[in-house]
Amino acid sequence: MAEQQRKIELQSPDDLTYLVANVKRAAREMIDRDLPPIEGEDAMRRLVEEIVAEYIHKTFLTASPSISINGMSPPHKLLEKVRAEEDVIEEREEHEPFNGQLWEKAKGLAVREEELVEQIAALRRGVPGTVTEREGKWKVGVEEDEAKIEELRVKLSEVDDVEQVGLGLEYNERQAVVEKDWEKGIAGLEGLKRGLPEVGARKERAGRAEEYIRGTGRRG
Repeated sequence: MAEQQRKIELQSPDDLTYLVANVKRAAREMIDRDLPPIEGEDAMRRLVEEIVAEYIHKTFLTASPSISINGMSPPHKLLEKVRAEEDVIEEREEHEPFNGQLWEKAKGLAVREEELVEQIAALRRGVPGTVTEREGKWKVGVEEDEAKIEELRVKLSEVDDVEQVGLGLEYNERQAVVEKDWEKGIAGLEGLKRGLPEVGARKERAGRAEEYIRGTGRRG
């Protein structure tokens, strides 16, 4: 007489549900691999899913005499219920072993984040005043440059007057004075010419900084 095969012993109906859900999930992964989902209706994929689902149900239905749940055969209603249910698999939360290096790195990043937040807050408080101060200095510098230009213009005008009137000076003496004043004027103008690009650049940087700060203020 052949030895009777031992049944597959399950502790609860949930165990059977878990087994069926795992089989369905594996079948779905294979279908996704061979028939990737597409937008719209996919008659071929739907047909394959129906055939596979029916096959899984018949497999467990055929194997049910070899399955016991707490010593009892699974009722047909339970198999039908498992068939109708969606693929629900118990989620189990898993934790990796504690990693001291990652923990220290996370702490360092948290501290760095707090420092950056404090720096940003300090910039929001201090930058507007700094921009205003630099803008004032720039205005003073522009005014001083304009005053120097006006002073040189006046001197050049006086030199022209001396050339025209003469004031009784001898030619050589008057020529020396004119040349000396002319050289000073030329040197001053060249100095201003070299400084004007820097003045313009300071003005542009101050303007951009002011626009950025005012823009940040509106967003904050």
